[in-house]
Amino acid sequence: MKPFIQKSFIDLHECAIISQYVDLLDRNNRLSKVIKKNGQYWQLNGDPLTDAVGLVYLPKIESILDKNLSLTYTMLRRWKKDCFMDWHRNKWECEVTVVLQISDNHWSIAFASNNQSGSNPVINGTQDEQAQILTPQQGDAVIFNAAETHHGRRPLKETACTTLMLYYVEKNSYLDQKDNRQVYGDNYQSRLRPNGDVWKINA
Repeated sequence: MKPFIQKSFIDLHECAIISQYVDLLDRNNRLSKVIKKNGQYWQLNGDPLTDAVGLVYLPKIESILDKNLSLTYTMLRRWKKDCFMDWHRNKWECEVTVVLQISDNHWSIAFASNNQSGSNPVINGTQDEQAQILTPQQGDAVIFNAAETHHGRRPLKETACTTLMLYYVEKNSYLDQKDNRQVYGDNYQSRLRPNGDVWKINA
């Protein structure tokens, strides 16, 4: 599946609601702060609101792609200035990835061409001139297969950028397991280990 932009996938007032929700969580110290070599960001995994968005928009993405799908999980990130993403591929639970641009700014996503050499070329290095670059606006969705397509982003120039990722797989497939969670919207409080035991974490 070639990556593409679906314009106005969600309404602007929905973006505003999600942004306000993140603001309130931030003020109450309920966002997970992550600091890695590629920068700093705040993150939500499998949150009730973000999973609800993924479930509500499931029929829409099924219609766009003409596939029967199931939501695996969702992830919201508020990226800080200078964050970047090296070329990478996601796990197979991200077979169909929908990246929603929530904040009123933009941050381009690049997709390596098929002849890009190496399994993980660094995006800060020489950019493949044939790489596809998509720049979504607020409310737009970038749709692609993140498990098969190398993708990345150059350093963020804005002060911050908020994106919401919705991940889907083929319905009734081996990976149709809510990313090994028992229920949606549990903030990953419970997740099944390979041996079937419950692993409780604070996400």
